[in-house]
Amino acid sequence: MNNQSKTKKAIEFIVGAIALALAHLATLFIFQTLIPGKILEYDSTIWNQYYLTIAASYILIFFTFSQPLNLKTRNRPMELLATVRNCLLTYALIAVLLLFTKNQIIESRYLFLSSSIIFTVLSLGGRFFTKRALMSKSLSNRFASNCGIITLSKYAKDFTSAIQPDWSKNVTAIALLDAKYQDGALRIEKLQEENGSLATKTVYTPVEEVNGVPVVANAESLMGWILTAPIDEMYIHLSADYDNEEVSMLIEALEDAGITVNFSIPSLRKIVKKSKYDNLGCEVRNEYPFAVFSPAVHDEKLLTIKRITDLIGSIIGSFISIILIAFVAIPLKKESPGPLIFKQPRVGKNGRIFNIYKIRSMYVDAEERKKALMEQNDMDGFMFKMEDDPRITRVGKFIRKYSIDEWPQFWNVLKGDMSLVGTRPPTIDEFEQYERHHKRRLSMKPGITGMWQVSGRSDIQNFEEVVKLDCEYIDNWSIWLDAKILIKTIGVVITHKGAK
Repeated sequence: MNNQSKTKKAIEFIVGAIALALAHLATLFIFQTLIPGKILEYDSTIWNQYYLTIAASYILIFFTFSQPLNLKTRNRPMELLATVRNCLLTYALIAVLLLFTKNQIIESRYLFLSSSIIFTVLSLGGRFFTKRALMSKSLSNRFASNCGIITLSKYAKDFTSAIQPDWSKNVTAIALLDAKYQDGALRIEKLQEENGSLATKTVYTPVEEVNGVPVVANAESLMGWILTAPIDEMYIHLSADYDNEEVSMLIEALEDAGITVNFSIPSLRKIVKKSKYDNLGCEVRNEYPFAVFSPAVHDEKLLTIKRITDLIGSIIGSFISIILIAFVAIPLKKESPGPLIFKQPRVGKNGRIFNIYKIRSMYVDAEERKKALMEQNDMDGFMFKMEDDPRITRVGKFIRKYSIDEWPQFWNVLKGDMSLVGTRPPTIDEFEQYERHHKRRLSMKPGITGMWQVSGRSDIQNFEEVVKLDCEYIDNWSIWLDAKILIKTIGVVITHKGAK
């Protein structure tokens, strides 16, 4: 995290902390002075524990789940949703901790509800003015990095325009390596028609600034400028055929001067421009520089939290599944002799094969009978779904209706093959028919539930729609999205929506 990001995060943290403190001061003033008697009397130990709970909850949510200000793309409705989400998460954690510590203040609904509402309102105002302040020229220049640009005249305007919108970058000067000194001024070479004919001649046009940024150096005076100018970062954008030896020496000189170098690689720009994704990272391995492209980038800390949640949920789910298996074992075995647990190879993350577990809801010869039923497939694509599938037993219809057959998949989650929330794992024969873009839905661990399951499940009859939902989940994944899907899953199970 660079200094600007740290400064921005620190400002957001302080503004949020002030909003939380003011919310409680205002609430105490209202219900102890203006409308007394609404908040019960508690001793200092309980109050101190309460304030520690508030502080711990705010810090944990801010540094783990909070959505930061987006100074480039997020509009007001999105900022509103992000702020409300942050506040709700903070107060949800406060409530959980108060219940866990048996703090009596949880009984003061006036204190709790009023402070949460005021906190949300103050947070909205605080984030709005913080964003405006950070994007204002006076404050952004104060916290921004002083940046220089080294480029060629033909790229100068577009490249400078690409850097300037970032509030954390204060572009102070430009060096045009192809500029020439003539008559005490920097000039760039241009072609000009001569006497209205097709013939052209070379002229040198004075250049003092580009997009309001002064041009101060060329190839000859570059080092003098680097050594004397107050520059934190340098942006370099040259043509692909520019002398590699000169570029290497230039970067080395900038590094020696303690200046951060941002080097634009023209060939990569062409690739990124044509690519659907712009998640690009760079790293060096054994002296080889690599550009790492990824369709989606997820925070490793949040993925760790997801795995911890999976472990907790799978342990609880595994115990429940044992009870459910015992409940359906006798009627299931009586109707259709065979194993209670159905085990089938499925395709997991990035093509890994694993065995998925379910309570058997079909006759034991279901896979053999599937080929004869393919013509009656309700799905348009590589998945198989059929209305009144004759392979399903009567007990199987019951356990499918209430999703009881899915519970043994908690064992898959415990093993690490699956997650509580993810994408649907395809069978091997489905996977073998995949086209290139279909495999992207396997770039995260498959889940017991997911976007497809809570969006209609069997009501969706187009496989491309399933792929679209899965990719939407991968692109927008967050702990909050997982929580929403889990909550929706409960509703789907209760109402049997889309179950077949």
